[in-house]
Amino acid sequence: MAQTGNYITVDDVLFKVTGFAGDLGYKNIPKGFYIQLIADAFEQLNLDSFFMEGRADFDMPSEHLTIQLPKDCFNLRGVYIFTGDICNIESSRKVWHKRNYYTQGNGYIANRTGKNTNDPYYLSDTLTSSGRTRDMSLIHYDNRSNVNNTLFYNVQNGNLMLSASCRGAGNRVHLHYNSTGCEVGDAPIIPVFYKSAIEDFATEAALRFRMANEPENARNFMAMQQMYERRLDKDGFNGSWHKAVSKAKNMSTAESSDLKIYLGKAAWATGR
Repeated sequence: MAQTGNYITVDDVLFKVTGFAGDLGYKNIPKGFYIQLIADAFEQLNLDSFFMEGRADFDMPSEHLTIQLPKDCFNLRGVYIFTGDICNIESSRKVWHKRNYYTQGNGYIANRTGKNTNDPYYLSDTLTSSGRTRDMSLIHYDNRSNVNNTLFYNVQNGNLMLSASCRGAGNRVHLHYNSTGCEVGDAPIIPVFYKSAIEDFATEAALRFRMANEPENARNFMAMQQMYERRLDKDGFNGSWHKAVSKAKNMSTAESSDLKIYLGKAAWATGR
């Protein structure tokens, strides 16, 4: 097996899944289908656990100030503008999230929403004994004296939309996000604590596929399919899926950091 420490390869999982599904020679299901099942399981585990992180750098857009998010991005953790080759504390400025912001490069629309105390771009309405007041302190983040110098963004339809002020803040954009772990069709490098859940997920799905496509043998596959469905218990708390998600969420800081660094190397991209 090509297992190394805390990681396993797709081939490790394939050997077991095809064996459990009675298809070691790929005579009944194409290899690519099995790989996609494994990738689907890996992606869904990362969605459930928020374990994987990704980073990507882009050139500052020249016209509409929009960037298409990486395909593996599902939760944006931070956006930064920087100049040079590497994004670091000295060279970067944080871009703040502004809900309901929309741009096509020429001006923008952004709505204010009442008692908002978490967004530095909305004026927060506060009800006091003398009536409703407007909290102006929230727009002075980023150590700038007025909101026109503050950098902000929103996400809509898979696109990151930047404010006009970002254009003069640097020539590169850095994204930090939670990742599904791989793009569709890619073969992931799998943390070993995901192994059982991914095997159970892929085996159960492969057996269902065989039941649907080989009706004459459906009864033979049914008992095995139901066994793997119980082992997985995807929506419950007693199966391999819940154990994998719990392990990912409860890893020590050191373990988690090391794994994220290793797994994130492949996801560190330049404008992918």
